[in-house]
Amino acid sequence: MAFEQNFILKCLDYIEQILSNKEELKEAICHFTENKADISRYQLNSKITESSQWSEHDKLCFNASVFEAIARTSLSFYSESEERAHEINAANTAFKEHYLPIMTEKTNPSNRIDSVKEKIVQMKTDLKNKIERSENPYTFFTPVTAGLAVLAVAATTAALLAYKA
Repeated sequence: MAFEQNFILKCLDYIEQILSNKEELKEAICHFTENKADISRYQLNSKITESSQWSEHDKLCFNASVFEAIARTSLSFYSESEERAHEINAANTAFKEHYLPIMTEKTNPSNRIDSVKEKIVQMKTDLKNKIERSENPYTFFTPVTAGLAVLAVAATTAALLAYKA
């Protein structure tokens, strides 16, 4: 699970980076379209929430950034090990199946790409917190739990004092 989370986090970083930089986005679009005039390669439309309501340009920008991000991330984790290839493939599938729809749902119709970037920032924060919680063996002892423990001790003490009086 840790590999998958790190893979997804890196994909999110790359998508945000590409969408935030006009030159990188332009280059990603060139790679994605292979400089062909007919751009009928929207293979991720089924993953884009309400894709029929997105402009063709926004779909192109989003798809190109996702494909470029997945390529960069896969390359950064590349190894000749068959096990690593399976991990990359599983993480890639999880990213496309679970994260892309969330990234594109309830986006601002007049500014889809900026909405996606905002969602990415939130998703990265959530994922980093999830990773930190999984690495911390004492995650059950949250501030709420600590507060409840203090409250229980205070209530017990008050009950004992009332009983003795």
